[in-house]
Amino acid sequence: MRRTWIPSTRLITAFALLAALVFINAFSAHYFKWSAAAYLPQGLFIAATVIALLDWLLSRRLPPVEITRELPGNLAVDKWTEVKLRIRHEFNTPTAIQIFDGVPADANYENLPLSIELEPNKISTNHYSLRPLVRGSLQLNKTHIQFKSPLGLWHIRYWAGEISEAKVFPDFVAIANYAILATENHTSQIGIKKKQRRGAGMEFHQLREYRQGDSLRQLDWKATSRRQKLIARDYQDERDQQIVLMIDSGRRMRAKDDELSHFDHALNSMLLVSYIALRQGDNVSLMSFGNAHRWIPPQKGVERVKVLLNGIYDLHANQSTADYITAAEKLAALQPKRSLVILVTNSRDEDNSELLLAVNLLKKRHLVMVANIREQVLDQLNETPVHTFDDSLNYAGVRRFLHERRESHRKLTAAGVYAIDCTANELAVRVANAYLEIKSAGVL
Repeated sequence: MRRTWIPSTRLITAFALLAALVFINAFSAHYFKWSAAAYLPQGLFIAATVIALLDWLLSRRLPPVEITRELPGNLAVDKWTEVKLRIRHEFNTPTAIQIFDGVPADANYENLPLSIELEPNKISTNHYSLRPLVRGSLQLNKTHIQFKSPLGLWHIRYWAGEISEAKVFPDFVAIANYAILATENHTSQIGIKKKQRRGAGMEFHQLREYRQGDSLRQLDWKATSRRQKLIARDYQDERDQQIVLMIDSGRRMRAKDDELSHFDHALNSMLLVSYIALRQGDNVSLMSFGNAHRWIPPQKGVERVKVLLNGIYDLHANQSTADYITAAEKLAALQPKRSLVILVTNSRDEDNSELLLAVNLLKKRHLVMVANIREQVLDQLNETPVHTFDDSLNYAGVRRFLHERRESHRKLTAAGVYAIDCTANELAVRVANAYLEIKSAGVL
């Protein structure tokens, strides 16, 4: 443990005043033939030096401070979490220390540095809040400690504790919220709507008494004859269907409306949709294209959402351009079974022809949904009042751009594609609702 001694403000001020006194005494003796006692300033200077050295020697005998950090191994990006610090020491008197933990640049923090009064023979516990801003591996360096020497002339600094590592995942907190609300049947609180339907599914579930509103096609005449009352067949959504999540990791997904990129919002939404699909009994696979081509084969069962989490937590978008056609060709080879393909991207007018070709290639075997993320600033500019000539130019440009997006949306819809155009904040709910509607319609 290597310690560093930094002169305190008190020590620097004392030596500055003594140096000024020595200078003034020498100056007055030379020019005005007057001075204080001949060696008084020098004596005071030497005495201060001796006291400072004595304080330094005493501080070397001070016991070390031990830090133990408690950090969750799995964190959610852009979500606050509590980090606990346990401080052990052997000070015999109350001692004030300052602690600044080794938080990296890609994370925010609150309540740092910590100012703590250590009590003799007591273990102190304190905490601060941490919010990682980037997915992947997060490393917290050793803890920086500072306290004063016995006479307060030196600040003693050193590093204590160990390096901690954690994985920063997409926002799995949304999954936890969904699971709680789904259990309580309150998923509408986060905007996810489950359409109530009777007998509209594809798989037989059970027989039950006829209810007003049931279709006559649901009546089971044999059961009705046996029981002498109207009996209807009840159906449920098909299970064991294939869901493929395709995520664009190209340069346009680096756009930001808030602290998270569109790519991060896409991962968060795909994570939520995958959890819902796994709860429905479907098989979920995931493919990224653009920067990093990653393939996670079909998974089944709610517990398998962990496999998806570990497979995508360190994915990032970069400056490469997404190649829709190559991605569609790769998926055709990787997923031969008919599937619902949910493609999330942020396309422009110049991408439309390539995107449409890729969609037509996928449509030969799969049902396709395209979720196109729209920058929030476009909506803001579209609603901004026009007062100046520059405002009118901006408004005209935005209107033209939005018109081109609507044309692209229309072409996709005309090609038989489920198309969604929404902002990043709306993405998770819009895609989840579209998936549930497709399941209810039984078109897959």
